[in-house]
Amino acid sequence: MPAPLILGWEEWVALPDLGLPAVKAKVDTGARTSALHASDIELFGPAVAPKVRFVVHPHPARASLAVSCSAPVIGRRDVTSSNGDSESRYVISTTIRIGAHSWPIEVTLTNRVTMSYRMLLGRQAIRSDMIVEPGTSFRQPKLSYRTYRSLPRPELAIRPLRIAVVTKRPDAVSSRRLAEVAAARGHTLEFIDPASLTLTFHNAIPGLMRAAEPFGPFDAVIPRIGGANPHGPAVVRQLEMIGAFALNPAEALERMRSEVTVMQALLRAGVLSPTASLAFGGERPPMDASSPERVLRLLLVDHKVVAAVELKRGRLVAIDGRPPVDMRSIARRATRALRLGLATVDIAAAEGKHGVVAVATAPLLSPIEKAAGIDVVTPIIAAVEAHAR
Repeated sequence: MPAPLILGWEEWVALPDLGLPAVKAKVDTGARTSALHASDIELFGPAVAPKVRFVVHPHPARASLAVSCSAPVIGRRDVTSSNGDSESRYVISTTIRIGAHSWPIEVTLTNRVTMSYRMLLGRQAIRSDMIVEPGTSFRQPKLSYRTYRSLPRPELAIRPLRIAVVTKRPDAVSSRRLAEVAAARGHTLEFIDPASLTLTFHNAIPGLMRAAEPFGPFDAVIPRIGGANPHGPAVVRQLEMIGAFALNPAEALERMRSEVTVMQALLRAGVLSPTASLAFGGERPPMDASSPERVLRLLLVDHKVVAAVELKRGRLVAIDGRPPVDMRSIARRATRALRLGLATVDIAAAEGKHGVVAVATAPLLSPIEKAAGIDVVTPIIAAVEAHAR
């Protein structure tokens, strides 16, 4: 019989399928599942054959050493760590090599950035013809992080993005402007009616179906739905779970449904309305001000003011110069408190005080562009580019 493979409590391993020639692993027979440190974990590919892409930092002391990896997903598994925390992780199958021996193993992906070992080798990966000697280490040949120096350095590139716009009005002028700007910058933009989709959870993997066909995934999602839409936040959350960056996250959209929650969040940020109540949510936010001296509507993208107009008798008109510093500050604090990456904030001046009187998560962009005389759509697409991986 061939001699058994003897492992110490720590060993050097290679994962050639993932492009990782040297990883220091802790051999832990007390752990059922093997784990690999991964960051920027994203699901991609068709729903019937999903894949996952992620980044591995194999050297604990060199954050600059990063290897981009991808692998087919074989499932999702709930794993409880040694401290009792439970986490749902993607599971991949890959080849492990220790010394002259290679064999397939299943590995879960998780962030082990605080751990000294970038990989944990659990007992499921230890075959019956192996022996673990917990009192020894490195029974197999040692490897070196220096092998990463010979790997080709990937060139950074701005890649075309697939962007979803969740809206019930794809023919609106604002929707057409988003499509025009995205196409001009090389991206693909698709409109999604939330009522036309089916959410799927096959093998604990989130997915989307439209007309009985797998749909997605997307790199980013721009929600253009009011807070009253019953399906919108669920669709946005599903897209986020698949790996899309959401300019307005699902949690933020659901928070906007509760007037009390909104007012409490603004109160914590010190930007509560100077009036008795607050209007919020839809594409045309109602005003709730007791004869304000002036009402400005500020459009914010990624918590930056990109345009400001004044509301006069129900119409938007241009303003002279920039809005006052305190109004810009209030608007930024409001969107940060509500965690909105795209919103308009209406600020009223009443009795010498400024305060928020309305917040809209799906503002009409074209009237603001027309009144302000500036392009407000390009900053939205640029924000998506900055955040979508």
